[in-house]
Amino acid sequence: MAIVPQFIVRFFVKDSELYKSLQALLGFVPGDESLYELALCHSSFKKDITENNERLEFLGDAILGSIIGEYLFHKYPTKAEGYLTDMRSKIVNRKSLNDIGKKIGLEELMSFNEKDHHLRHSPIFGNAFEALIGAIYLDKGYKKTKQFVHKRMLIPFIDIESLEEIEANIKNKLIGWASRESKELAFIDIDCQQVNGRKRFFVGVQIDGEVVGNGNAMTKKEASKLAAKNAIELLNI
Repeated sequence: MAIVPQFIVRFFVKDSELYKSLQALLGFVPGDESLYELALCHSSFKKDITENNERLEFLGDAILGSIIGEYLFHKYPTKAEGYLTDMRSKIVNRKSLNDIGKKIGLEELMSFNEKDHHLRHSPIFGNAFEALIGAIYLDKGYKKTKQFVHKRMLIPFIDIESLEEIEANIKNKLIGWASRESKELAFIDIDCQQVNGRKRFFVGVQIDGEVVGNGNAMTKKEASKLAAKNAIELLNI
């Protein structure tokens, strides 16, 4: 059983509108409300690592990756590992998760420093969505968490058919352009940082010695793809 500190701020009071909103979102009665309080508490509101959602975000990221991986494994029984990895990346990318977090109402449920207007344009709502998944997993187990992901994420917000149509390897588009235009293209490692206990890779696209695009992600492959996409947009290819 997870040990959750009892001194975190308690803002989910049973029968309150906030609690009812949480219950409606989850689709079930929470067992341990303190887990959900923790999941929806950003570090800008509580700095102590035991009082904010960063650890639950780490757990939720792993659980979500497992659930989406299992879903894709069964949906595409003849597809290779590379295709499945690309599809999973498209589903769980930062922007997608942040949009989902906002659409399901986490902006209203979360505790964060509302005076910091930059936070509303940052990925904190997607991070909170992952933390919420971590909380559900600890509270109700894997099966219930999988049901939540399917009901609240995959069915209403993920258009698999549209994702299938997205170019599988956008890097090829950039490489082909560079070849046609006789440009010298290189992907360069810019940095690697520890973010919430996980590595984040920063990759740049270099054209004729000049960096024209960049991207960052939890894997170097995904960071390179995002950098290529950024370069394509900037170069209007």
